[in-house]
Amino acid sequence: MDLSNLCASAGDGPASSPCPPLRPGIDAARVPAQDGEELVCLFDRQDPSGGQVVITRGGVLLASLLDGVRTPAAIRSVFALRTGSTLRPGEVEAFVRQLDSANLLDSPSYRDRLRQISETFRARPVRAAVHAGGAYPGEPAALRAFLESRYTAEGGPGRTPGPASRPSRRGLIAPHIDLHRGGHSYAWGYGALAESEPAELYILFGTSHMPMSQPFAATARPYDTPFGPVVNDADFLDRLAKRAPFDIFEAELGHQREHALEFQAVYLRYLGHSGGPSTAPAVPILCVPPVWLPDGGTPRDDAATEELLAALMEVLAEDGRRVCFVAGADFAHVGPQFGDPSPVDDRFADQVRAGDLVMLDLVAQGDADAFYRQVVEEPSGPGMAGDSRAVGGPRRICGLAPMYALLRLVDGASGEILHYDQWIDRGGAGSVTFGCVIFD
Repeated sequence: MDLSNLCASAGDGPASSPCPPLRPGIDAARVPAQDGEELVCLFDRQDPSGGQVVITRGGVLLASLLDGVRTPAAIRSVFALRTGSTLRPGEVEAFVRQLDSANLLDSPSYRDRLRQISETFRARPVRAAVHAGGAYPGEPAALRAFLESRYTAEGGPGRTPGPASRPSRRGLIAPHIDLHRGGHSYAWGYGALAESEPAELYILFGTSHMPMSQPFAATARPYDTPFGPVVNDADFLDRLAKRAPFDIFEAELGHQREHALEFQAVYLRYLGHSGGPSTAPAVPILCVPPVWLPDGGTPRDDAATEELLAALMEVLAEDGRRVCFVAGADFAHVGPQFGDPSPVDDRFADQVRAGDLVMLDLVAQGDADAFYRQVVEEPSGPGMAGDSRAVGGPRRICGLAPMYALLRLVDGASGEILHYDQWIDRGGAGSVTFGCVIFD
């Protein structure tokens, strides 16, 4: 099999050294075929400047053999066994160099680049509003008009919020889908916050769409928005870091392009609840579910998760400010776009809706562990490819971790389901579901 179209200039390399592995979180997307051959583009969605590589099906197999253990010679042997084709000397090394030049491998050169990017990120006074002008309007006046229009848009609450007339809320689950698709849903949740007294502290939990070695990652950089930055609380984070069972800033760079909390920051700044005349800080924390749990287990059985939540509860108890927890959390991700065999038709969508509504009833009851088990133990339905024991379950609930954290911290408080909706691709290739739940 000829891989020369995928490779940089070929040359012999150190056949006795293991090849660096493909990095976790690398995305793959099909691209138009050339000369009848299927092609796939490898890229890092969270690092658009990193580069991309288009490869054939043979290249996909070759990339899958880069596990950090196999040498070029071992890779050539396995490749020959699986395909019946022999790679020429130097082709594996050249393929590796091409992937490495696009920063797709966990290699020394990539780790050097990551250190430089991390140092640059931590030197900045704010976390930039990287999705402004794309997922939502980037100019303040246009953004304000857009957010105002979401209240009366189709599916929205139908009116703009009235004055604040009730005590501050304990928690809000809001979407993190882009505002063009889900802004009408945000309007339900943040409309309810607008009609409530502001909290004195906001703890923001957001889904990390990139792998993390620990279940939580904070940043000391306040999130910027077109309206100006929200307020951060370095002292609070310092107190939390001292009690945490791990370095809460280890994966801080994950905040650089993550959208889950950027949209929450936009709304808190728009409402004036953080930033501007208000001094209420918004503490941003990204989350991932535990990698392994015993059968029937929940994150309560994961030491790192449990100890961090306990540390956060202790710091909040000592702090004494009125706190509102916000989870930036979408629900199901289904259809061929996300790995399911069947397109999302009416029957598929109804099945997902039924599972989501059972889940939301448990969320509204404030039952964190029952919610978690319902998600991960749900059997796969028709058209689904998911393992019922997979993280996120067969519906791939990507807001699993931030929703669980919020439910633990509102301590059994009951919630009100304000809104639920499904976005479905016109051709049924994919569907994302989302909504809002408010807690008093």
